[in-house]
Amino acid sequence: MITAMTLTATLTATLAACSPAVDGVGGVRLDGAGRLVAVLAWCPEFGRPATVILYPAESGGRVGEPLLRLRRTGEDPEGGLLELALSDPGPDWHTDDPTPTLVDEDHYEVRTWDESGEHRLASFPFTPAELRTAPSDQPVLTKKYAGDGRYDTEFLSVPELQQAAANECD
Repeated sequence: MITAMTLTATLTATLAACSPAVDGVGGVRLDGAGRLVAVLAWCPEFGRPATVILYPAESGGRVGEPLLRLRRTGEDPEGGLLELALSDPGPDWHTDDPTPTLVDEDHYEVRTWDESGEHRLASFPFTPAELRTAPSDQPVLTKKYAGDGRYDTEFLSVPELQQAAANECD
């Protein structure tokens, strides 16, 4: 009995150590041309975003093979906020992948890690159709896991997303 409890505690600690810490909030919006933009707000312990990947989202929190992988090859972003157009990320980001065409009803997820891979931003599944319903003064979609495969959805302004990340950092 004691051995089983020790093994369970060791396995739980090992699995927790393998999972990246969540140190910030990710959001998504559409720009004026209808392109997907990742809006990233992070805590000081996160460091700086180094990898951003767009996945097809599957059930149960799983994702499929990456559709688009961006790697930061230039300067660190300043401050704790970055808006990154996935189809046109600028000179500080590199990809070998073509920009995928997104389908309004399909589910996607944008995941972001720091340089070490030990920290990530909170992420969630979304559809492009959801983004088209955003109010113009609160264009950033974010979601929090509510349990049982459900998410609480919220549209925020960029400053509100920054504040949400700051609240998570406390």
